Amino acid sequence: MPDLVNRDKYERKYARLLAKLLSAYGGHLLEALGDPPDIANIPPDFFDNEAKEMLRVLGPFGEQVYLDAALELMKQNPGMGVDWALVNQRAVDWSRQYTFDLVQGITDTNRNLLQQSISAFFEQGQTRQELEERLLRSFGPVRAEMIAVTETTRASVQGELAITEELRQQGIEMRPIWQTNNDDLVCPICGPKHNKEIKDGVYPPAHPRCRCWVNHEIKN
Repeated sequence: MPDLVNRDKYERKYARLLAKLLSAYGGHLLEALGDPPDIANIPPDFFDNEAKEMLRVLGPFGEQVYLDAALELMKQNPGMGVDWALVNQRAVDWSRQYTFDLVQGITDTNRNLLQQSISAFFEQGQTRQELEERLLRSFGPVRAEMIAVTETTRASVQGELAITEELRQQGIEMRPIWQTNNDDLVCPICGPKHNKEIKDGVYPPAHPRCRCWVNHEIKN
């Protein structure tokens, strides 16, 4: 099948949601640090509370991309029936677990960014404004866009794999074929994979901002 329909729409929506979350996250962090900043001022449950809000917002989005990609693959193969209730349950389970892992990764990165920024503040004699600028850059739209592109790719591929797994259980085997835009912008990681069958179980995204996709062909 072609790339995810309306991919740009999904990416923009995800990036907007995440940018808003990260901006608030950074603001809350700076407020909690105090002036002068002190990591000891951060409440014990600070990162857990921020993570819960990210889970609440991002979980449904990943689930929707997953289901939309699965539905699109079904449209491409109208003669094949699957139990849509099972696909829905797979979407819920996958989104819940993967979004938890994603948010945990973001939280761990944020902790490291905070420690590095506070160390630089004292070691380099930075001003409060310099600290704020450094932290807020890390919680800005560039990071949100990178995550949005990567995770839209991941959710759409996983949604398609849910369908192929349901078909496999019916005795219908599908060949996954890695696809790129096959242009000058394709990276050295994904370029050699273009139009080749995936046999190692490793699917897109292959790296941050990966926008590759998978075609599925019925095995003869």
